[in-house]
Amino acid sequence: MLNNLPNNIVKYLVDELPPYTGLLIFKTDTQSNIIDFHGPYNVYFEEKPEINKPLHDYILALHSMIPPLVSPMCLKKIQLNNSAYVDIHILDEDNEYWIILVDQSRETENIRDILQKINETKLEAETKGQTQANIPFSHLDIFDYLSIKVHGKGGDIIGKIPKWFKQFRPELTKKKIPDFVEIFPYLEVFMIEAEDFWLKKEDGKIKSGIWSETKPDGTDIFLRAFAIKHDSQNFIVISNLDDKIDNEQMAYQLGRDQKLAYEKLEKAEQKLRLLLDYKEKFVSIISHDLRSPVAAVLGIAEMLVNDEAELSKLDDFYREMILSIKEEMLRLLDYNDKLYHWSNLELGNFEIVKEEVDLEKIITTTERTAEKKLKAKNISFSYNFDKGETVNVDLTLFLQVLNNLMANAIKFTPENGNISINVSHDPKLQIAVIDSGVGMPENISKNIFSGFARSSTMGTEGEKGTGLGLGIVKKIIDAHEFTIHVESEEGKGSKFIISL
Repeated sequence: MLNNLPNNIVKYLVDELPPYTGLLIFKTDTQSNIIDFHGPYNVYFEEKPEINKPLHDYILALHSMIPPLVSPMCLKKIQLNNSAYVDIHILDEDNEYWIILVDQSRETENIRDILQKINETKLEAETKGQTQANIPFSHLDIFDYLSIKVHGKGGDIIGKIPKWFKQFRPELTKKKIPDFVEIFPYLEVFMIEAEDFWLKKEDGKIKSGIWSETKPDGTDIFLRAFAIKHDSQNFIVISNLDDKIDNEQMAYQLGRDQKLAYEKLEKAEQKLRLLLDYKEKFVSIISHDLRSPVAAVLGIAEMLVNDEAELSKLDDFYREMILSIKEEMLRLLDYNDKLYHWSNLELGNFEIVKEEVDLEKIITTTERTAEKKLKAKNISFSYNFDKGETVNVDLTLFLQVLNNLMANAIKFTPENGNISINVSHDPKLQIAVIDSGVGMPENISKNIFSGFARSSTMGTEGEKGTGLGLGIVKKIIDAHEFTIHVESEEGKGSKFIISL
């Protein structure tokens, strides 16, 4: 790889970079996918980077940074997963992207004088008998950190109050934080995460994203919080990033936070898919394994009902019990079928296969399906459409729509009522199922297609429903890209109108 470095890249290495150690060079495409690399990758990564894998999978700071907005671009002192610090240089050379990592871990030598100052301050405090010297994080104010020992929603400030916090909340002079969220609203979600973290027994820390606050003088400060557990005690440490952040770092941080948000969303989606898979398996058990025993009981009930000789030996009570068993098993079988169809529609486990179908065929098939129930309540049925009219629908699913609408109309139409199916052009083709039933108030009609119903209204003859029928209708209509609405008034029947 080194033999093929472009001249401009070589010149940049020689002229622009300071004496370096641990130089690692990557070449990527426009999508950040690694084409090649050279250098001691093991210094920075726990595993060897894979060719064709996005580089930002290994260095979160590079998320959305390739291609760079400007070339060259330098991200200063970025901490990698193994705590190494690097400067990252990004260069665009003829639509090939070169990412150069320069080890900056030795820069920590520069804070030796600060560490020495901490030790001197601690020694001075111990000499004066100040117990504060033995409290964790009591001298982080030297680094411009605000350290708080947590009590309830707030806590006690440890050590000196940093200058930035005095400027931000000058009224808090008693070294107490009454409520973190009241002072830093951004921390509302983070504090929930922190409380869960503090329930764990192990020492450790979690950090928030970067946020900004406005001081009374109108200037902004950039902050980051750490929730820490140490020796069974809980702490919040807030860092002022004003001297440690620039526009490039802010951009990379926002990109990193966005990536982490996407990762959380992806995990939530995986859990949701797992739950949907469990739901599908459950419905499969209901619709398949339950169907067989229900059908067996129904078969026995049918046999007893049709055996007039045996039935005549029973008194009225037992005859009614057998008829009730048959009716309840029919209802359970109908519920089972509807649950299966509803679940498949909810999960998207169906495919619309449209074809031109004669409308007369659809309506007459619907009439035959409903014939027995229509006769049982002596309901007259009529239809009105033009001969030769066709519709482009999935025949099986659209029949299910009309069958469900017809069953619903029969359920809520009293004896000797009437039901009709009318076809019109206004200007779209419209199919209306109209009944002379009990109708419904507006508060019910406007929510009637919302899906699974918690309860089902009794029919005029005490018929029981599943609460699923109209939810199934709406799903199928939506899948066809048709629309459906209802016009109804109490005591004056209902009209369900499908617009194709």
